[in-house]
Amino acid sequence: MSDSVPATSSVPSSSAVSPQFAKYKACFYDLLTWKNLYVSGGSFAGALIALYLFKYVNVVKLFFNFAYVALGTAIAVEFAGRTIKGGPGFVSSFRGSGNYVVISKDIVDPLFNEFTVLVNFLLVEFQQIVFVENFPLTVFAFVVSYFTYFLVHYVSLWSLAVVGVTVAFAAPPVYLKFQEEIDAQVAAANKIIDKKISELKVQANEHLGKAAGVAKGYFDQALDKVGYKRNLPPVPAAEPVATEPSPPAVPVAAE
Repeated sequence: MSDSVPATSSVPSSSAVSPQFAKYKACFYDLLTWKNLYVSGGSFAGALIALYLFKYVNVVKLFFNFAYVALGTAIAVEFAGRTIKGGPGFVSSFRGSGNYVVISKDIVDPLFNEFTVLVNFLLVEFQQIVFVENFPLTVFAFVVSYFTYFLVHYVSLWSLAVVGVTVAFAAPPVYLKFQEEIDAQVAAANKIIDKKISELKVQANEHLGKAAGVAKGYFDQALDKVGYKRNLPPVPAAEPVATEPSPPAVPVAAE
């Protein structure tokens, strides 16, 4: 981290931010709020130039163009050297007996660790937006997503990227300049939203109660139709009554 972007800058507090992410949070905060005009201006210009090169410059074509020119030149010089010297050419003998150029692990490991921390920092920030831990930032992300969804049908992705970079560097200073007015509007919107949610809850409970009453009435009617007696004590079963045997029939003599 350079001296122009100190890691000790004050940033909005967040209980979910790990100490290892503090320097990246401070760096992005200082960068997007233009704490250092030269660093922020250079980053903004660099981002726009990179987008311009990505759109109008065929990097892959330039790479292979440079590759075949460089390799062809090396082959020609090497062939000329072998023809003149009768042994190894100029290019093959240029390196001499020295070792090949390699990248030290001591350099790669810290860079990889820093890259891992940066990726985790971005993931944490994304989750804070999704779970509405920072309400104004989530609202801002919602507005950007909403308008981007419609603009992507009419505007190219490159134009949206240019607009996105411009907004990313322009919105934070505007917010800091008019922070009181914006926070007041956000607080008013929160009150309206909370009021509407409370009204919807009351209405939902009323409709749910009515629906439950209607459903209970239909259920009771269905029980009545099948002969089920509700809220009555069980009727004891009738005991069988003993019947006396009928007297035997007396035969009547025929006259």
